[in-house]
Amino acid sequence: MTAPVVAYIDGGSRGNPGPAGYGVRVEAGDGALIEELNGAIGVATNNVAEYRGLLAALTWLDRNGYRDAVIRSDSELLTRQMTGQFKVRHPALKTLHAEAAAIVRRLGRVQFEHVRRAANVEADRLANAAMDRAAGGGRPEASRPAPPVPIADAAAARGVLGIGIDIESVTRVGALLERHGTRFVERVFTGAEAAYCLRRARPAQHLAARFAAKEAAMKALGTGHSHGVVWRSVELLRETGPPRLQFHGAAARRFDALGATRSLVAISHSGDFALAQVMLLGS
Repeated sequence: MTAPVVAYIDGGSRGNPGPAGYGVRVEAGDGALIEELNGAIGVATNNVAEYRGLLAALTWLDRNGYRDAVIRSDSELLTRQMTGQFKVRHPALKTLHAEAAAIVRRLGRVQFEHVRRAANVEADRLANAAMDRAAGGGRPEASRPAPPVPIADAAAARGVLGIGIDIESVTRVGALLERHGTRFVERVFTGAEAAYCLRRARPAQHLAARFAAKEAAMKALGTGHSHGVVWRSVELLRETGPPRLQFHGAAARRFDALGATRSLVAISHSGDFALAQVMLLGS
C-alpha cells in the first residue's frame, strides 16, 4: 500500500492581526520533498493565516490528484477543530473551516496530526518568508544576497560537482532556541556543533550559520532535506582555521556517489542574516 503524502503547514502574523502569511511543505512518505508553497495574505490573525495554509495545502493536493494525505500542524486549535474535538466559534474561521472540510470530503482520506513547532521548522521558514513579503520588506534573499565566494583556482572550478547557497535569519534561530531550548538544538545540530555554539557570547548567530551551511550542503548534494539526509548528517566543524564540513550516514553516501573527494564551505554574517556557500569538488 502506498504511503500517504505528508503536508506540513504553518501560518502566522506579526502583530496578530498584522502582516500575515502561510507556508506549506509537501513530502512523500519517505520524506522526499514534493513541493513547497507560501503566500502573503495581507493583514490577518494567526489563526486565519493557519487556515489559509491549510486551504493552500488541501487545494494543491486536490489539483494534483493526491487522495491520501496527512496534514501536520503545530496549531492545536486548527488540528482539533478539523478533527471535530473543538467547535469553531469565530465567524471568520467558520467560513475557512467549511471550505477546508469540503475539500477534505472530496479528497477521501485525510488525517490531521498536531506536532511541536520544532518538528515544523520548514513550514515555519516558508511562512516567515511570506510574512516578510506581507510586511512590504521583500524576500530576505532578494534584499541581502549571499556574497560570491571566489574559487581558488581553475582546476578546482573544473572539478565542481555541486554548489549550494543559503541564508538564515539569526533572529528566527534565536527565537527557536528560546522557545524550544535543547529539543531544537538536539534535533538539528550534532554534539560538537552545539558545544561550540552554546559557549559563544551570541549562540544564535553561530547556530544560524551552521543551519545555513547545512541547507547549502543539502542543496549541493542535490537531495535537500530528503532521501535520508537530515540536519545532523551534515556537520560544520571549526577547531582552528577555516570551517570544514563532515558528512554522515545518507549524506556521506550521496557525497561518495557523486564522486566528490572534498568540500569547501564559506560562512559569513550580514546584519540579522547568516550566509553560507558550499561547493563539492571531485578529483
